[in-house]
Amino acid sequence: MKNGKIIIFFALLFGVFFQTSCLERTFEEVKEMPKIENKKERNFLTKMDVGRHFSQQKSFNWKPTKVPTDIKIILLDSIYKPVDYFFFLKFNKWFEELKFNNGILPIDKAESLDCDNFAMLYKSLFGIASYNSDSDVEFAVAVAVVEQRNEFGGVPKGYLHMINLVFCNNGWYMFEPQTGDFINLDEYPNQEYIKYIIL
Repeated sequence: MKNGKIIIFFALLFGVFFQTSCLERTFEEVKEMPKIENKKERNFLTKMDVGRHFSQQKSFNWKPTKVPTDIKIILLDSIYKPVDYFFFLKFNKWFEELKFNNGILPIDKAESLDCDNFAMLYKSLFGIASYNSDSDVEFAVAVAVVEQRNEFGGVPKGYLHMINLVFCNNGWYMFEPQTGDFINLDEYPNQEYIKYIIL
């Protein structure tokens, strides 16, 4: 029985190694990146909107949050386009396929492929989606640095963690780019431990 388990273990290990070692990363999926469907929408998120909400511990539709009022926020543009919720879902599906097909998986890569790499990749690709759709305003997708005091999205509690905050037209969502899980900001179990938001 013990030898059978060892054989199964090595067979699985070989299968995973064989699939990833022969993987050719072409990023062909970038050509299929979703585009903005409604370019005429003129509902923007401004620096004033972001500051007003977080200084009063409020989220989308003024829902109360536990996000600290002294949170550090860096806004790199003056206005942002809220993400259509259905586009958010479509983009996330595409992002998962891009990661899987190119072997960009959070499997024991230590510092070379950890949470910050996934969060910045997600934000950057959303920025490219704005550009790719001939939009003159970038999508409102941020990276957030948080103390991971509670497990979320398959990521265990631990030290500092980087995750995405997506400002959609029907809610503000914390998105775990390593697993694809997301939740409303006001329900996020680590909301009171967010340290920085970079939009």
